[in-house]
This record gives sequence, C-alpha cells and structure tokens, in this order.
Amino acid sequence: MTQPYADRKVTLCIPHWEVKELMQICLRSIRKHSQGYNLEVIVVDNGSKDDSLDWLRSLPWIRLIERPEEGFHNFPDNVFTSWDLGIREATGDYFMVMHSDVFVKSDRWLDPFFREFDKGDERTAGVGAWKLNLEHPLYTFQKKVGHVIRTRIKSLFGSKKVYRWRQGDYPRDYCAMFRRRLILDHDITFRAIHGQGGGYSTAKQIWDAGLNVRMIPVPEMYRNVVHIAHGTAAVAARRPRTGSKHEDKAERRVHDLFSKPWVKALRDDATLDS
Repeated sequence: MTQPYADRKVTLCIPHWEVKELMQICLRSIRKHSQGYNLEVIVVDNGSKDDSLDWLRSLPWIRLIERPEEGFHNFPDNVFTSWDLGIREATGDYFMVMHSDVFVKSDRWLDPFFREFDKGDERTAGVGAWKLNLEHPLYTFQKKVGHVIRTRIKSLFGSKKVYRWRQGDYPRDYCAMFRRRLILDHDITFRAIHGQGGGYSTAKQIWDAGLNVRMIPVPEMYRNVVHIAHGTAAVAARRPRTGSKHEDKAERRVHDLFSKPWVKALRDDATLDS
C-alpha cells in the first residue's frame, strides 16, 4: 500500500554510545517499518570503544557520524549536541530526534506526526507526544506545585518572564519531529539551556520565537512505538551504576520487552542490517 506521505523527506537522528543490544533492535525496527517513507537515518556515535562501532560502520543504509572525542564523561550534553550536529547535516525538510531505546512497531508510525503538522500552520515547528510511561498522578501534582513555587520566586526577584506550567504540553525528545528550516532559522538548540532537558528546553525556545508545537495523543503514539525510559542505563556495560530505582525499573522493562516475540524476531533478523 502506498504511503500518503511518501513525498516528504525526513531525517532521523539517533545519538549512540555503546548500546549495541538496544541499537540493533531500534535500527532494525526502523528499517522494517519505514519502507514507505522517504527517510534518511543519521547515527551520531559519541566515542564508543566496543564492537558496537564496527557494527554501525557496517550498515550501508545509515549515515554514521563519529565523534571519538566524546564519551560518557560528556553525557547527557553529547546527546543534545548530537542533534544540533545532525540537523545541520540533515537533508530532510523534517528533522526527527530519537533515543536508541525506542522501537518502532507500525508501518504507519510517522503518519501521526505529519497529520499534526497538517492540522497546524506555518508556525508549527514541532510535533511529538508526552511520556509513554505515564507518571503517578501524585508525582505529577508535586512537580506542578514545585514549578509554581519556583516561578513565583523568580518573579519576585525580577525574572522577565514567568512561564505557566506546561506538563504534558510539549514533545518529549525520545521521539519528536521538527520543521528543520524553522529550527535553523530561529537558531534553536536541542541543548538543555533552560535547565531542563527531555524536550522542554527546545519547546521553550520554540514558544519564545512565537512558534508552536502540537501533541500526538499518548495512546496513538504507543500503538506505533515503544520507549524504554532509561533503557540505555540498563544495558550500557561501561556506564557507572548509581543503584537508583530508575535503573532497576529500566532493567526490568528491558528484560520484559526483550522476551516479547516481535522483539526477538528483530534481534534475530540480521537481513535488516543490509
């Protein structure tokens, strides 16, 4: 079946550091489910020293950018600067950021992004979704109250702008798409210059520029992709362990997901590498 958005070129950029086990499934899932799209895939390797780099070099269908000077010592900044580099190397009209712990499940996985762009106008700079692992309502409420208190304090000390709480109102950077030219023309960076990553800093710059973002409903996003939050922490062998509850939960999520038949099939299908 012909894809309705096959004429729109998208550049997808994924930062990487020594997570071959995740990256194989991530890239193979993209390869399997993107045949109907005009998709360019850039992988930015941030100083891998294990066999994952040789494997990435062997893939003829990706563009690999190597940054041997990088490493875990620069994490997570080198994730954000990978996207800053990627958008300047990209050739697509749309630029997509993704994490290596995101797996694609559907042949129509990009359609919701294009539909949201079409619903907007020329000022729509980004499209994405909120977290797929929804937070506990009490935790969300605590974050909201904390944010309100902080903005009130900032206003008392002369802060020029006080932003309202926008929980769930901006695209998370695990999988988000942007109009490349708008991001470049307004000199927007993916770095966490506003003290918070995960997509908030980029969204705030978009709002400051008078542009806007649109959101894909979480249930629709979940039908198309799976995100293992903190998944890289669970599989990166040389990443220092902190013993946090996030790492423990990520390890369980990785184990559970890797046991699913569709993920096992991707792990075993090396033909998707060529």
